[in-house]
Amino acid sequence: MAVYNANVKVIINDLSVKADDESGSLANDIKTFVNSLDSGTQTIISTDAVKLDATRVAYIILYT
Repeated sequence: MAVYNANVKVIINDLSVKADDESGSLANDIKTFVNSLDSGTQTIISTDAVKLDATRVAYIILYT
């Protein structure tokens, strides 16, 4: 059996079309987290988004 040592990051924010350079936007939160990963030792396995209600979304990142 494989050992993945996976981690999960859940980012919850308002749905918006704000750019990734706008502080507080969902795009910026995702970009900031992904850029914090070490490209030599951490790999994104999968991503998913779940709409929580009319205005919020949960963005889920599974990574090593």
